[in-house]
Amino acid sequence: MQILDKLQLPGDIKGLSIEELEVLANDLRDVITEYTLTNGGHLASNLGVVDLSCALTYVFDFPKDKLIFDVGHQCYAYKILTGRFKEFATLRQKGGLNGFPKREESQYDTVNSGHASTSLSIACGMARGYDEGDIVCLIGDGAMTGGLFFEALNDALTLDKKIIFIINDNNKSISDNVGFINEYLKMIRKYGEEFSFLDLEMLNNIDGHNMADLIGKLRYAKNSKKTLILHVVTQKGKGFEQAEINPSKYHSVGKESAKPTYCQIFGDTMVELAQQNNDIYAVTAAMIEGTGYGKFAQNYPDRLVDVGIAEGHAVTMSAGLALSGKKPYVAIYSTFLQRAYDNVLHDVCLNKLPVVFCIDRAGFVGGDGETHQGIYDVAYLGATSDMSIFAPKDGKELADALIWAQDFDRPFAIRYPKCEIAKEYDFHTDIEYGKWEKLIDNNSDIVLISNGDVLSNVMTATDILKNKGISVDVINARFVAPYDVEMIETLRGKTLIFFEEYVEQNSIYSRVLAYMNKKGDVETKIYGVNIPNAAYAVASRGELLRSVGLDSQSIASYVESKINK
Repeated sequence: MQILDKLQLPGDIKGLSIEELEVLANDLRDVITEYTLTNGGHLASNLGVVDLSCALTYVFDFPKDKLIFDVGHQCYAYKILTGRFKEFATLRQKGGLNGFPKREESQYDTVNSGHASTSLSIACGMARGYDEGDIVCLIGDGAMTGGLFFEALNDALTLDKKIIFIINDNNKSISDNVGFINEYLKMIRKYGEEFSFLDLEMLNNIDGHNMADLIGKLRYAKNSKKTLILHVVTQKGKGFEQAEINPSKYHSVGKESAKPTYCQIFGDTMVELAQQNNDIYAVTAAMIEGTGYGKFAQNYPDRLVDVGIAEGHAVTMSAGLALSGKKPYVAIYSTFLQRAYDNVLHDVCLNKLPVVFCIDRAGFVGGDGETHQGIYDVAYLGATSDMSIFAPKDGKELADALIWAQDFDRPFAIRYPKCEIAKEYDFHTDIEYGKWEKLIDNNSDIVLISNGDVLSNVMTATDILKNKGISVDVINARFVAPYDVEMIETLRGKTLIFFEEYVEQNSIYSRVLAYMNKKGDVETKIYGVNIPNAAYAVASRGELLRSVGLDSQSIASYVESKINK
């Protein structure tokens, strides 16, 4: 480290020479690489914007000027440059720096953001309400595939206020970029100054790794009186050879999984299904590798549809596939499927179409924090009509559900977490619509009901309870919706305790409680532990489960507290 640890940031940056800024950029790349490889996080995307971050901080007066990130995972260098170098070792750790912009963390972070295509909409609002300083949007080229970007652009073109709009063009989302916007930017990269964008002034093909050129163009933008676009060409993974060669692999890094993950099981199963069924289509929104569709893309590229960062379009386009007799499997993270709620309800559910939603990152997601927790999918999908929801207990049950879904003629959602598969069960029963299975049957009056990966914590808790002389039954409530009413009826008069890794709204616990109340049942005791509806900051998955009482020890203690009443 040659200069970074000697500076008082951000104040000292404006006194540096171009040569010193270039040295600073190299230091930043070293620090970002070291701690991201250690703690996990977004590596390649951050390395690509180091020089641009230095130039932006050099030219503009943050926080008087406002920098709005889109998607947000490009902010590591900016965090260091705005005074958070000493805390950077805590990146994505409990109590440490968030991997995305976070207003609560610093006055330099304009808005909390972890989803794509939102920056220009935020800028349109801030430009209307903010009377001094510049509004600067830093948007990745992939985020320009999102519909919200074009809705905001339509508004921005009518404003009499200035917005500086920077396109970080690295020719990548997470996977390769797709669609017309990608082709348009390719033309700009090839032909340069011959192009503008919807009559906006556009400075094309700025070298994102030439500090002097960046500073000159940013100064021009700052002195301009009107909205304009800076097209900055960067290299994703710049300065770290492995990331330069394979930016998709190094987009987000973390600990290698020793055991199979749900994502891996999903990907392998989908290749097997596609081999047997020519009607199967794989659909993703710029997440081919992230969702596990990499092998599918290699083997069946004609049946892999990547729509870019456009979840709403992915869902409605899949409705069209289903209407034409095809079987779409739409793989989208839980947090991103939120962006397509109307499409799910209006275009799939109301039409009763056989679209399969493969909801990765369901439940707690450790290092990404509030913007990425997958805790709401049951709440919002459970409010739609004709949506069935399934939560597999292990890898085999996930594969079984994917196979079973081929012949299901209505909307079907399968939710599974981002983690290694905690427990592979010896006991599996054939999937029947809306039916649960008993994993432990001691004919006990205490029945623990759970599903998904957290069921493994319930099973471990039964050993803790057994050592204390407490016998329980355990049910795998793999169908979240519809739940197994027939089995519930057989449990009348017992103590039912639910453990579910999603918020309480539309949980099985809440619906069974309502069902028993309507029946006037006062004999059956019903308790439940769900994730409280709150924002959950960065922590490991285990720490997050423990914080809401869904780890094994907490589950055992909760059961004891209820049966000793």
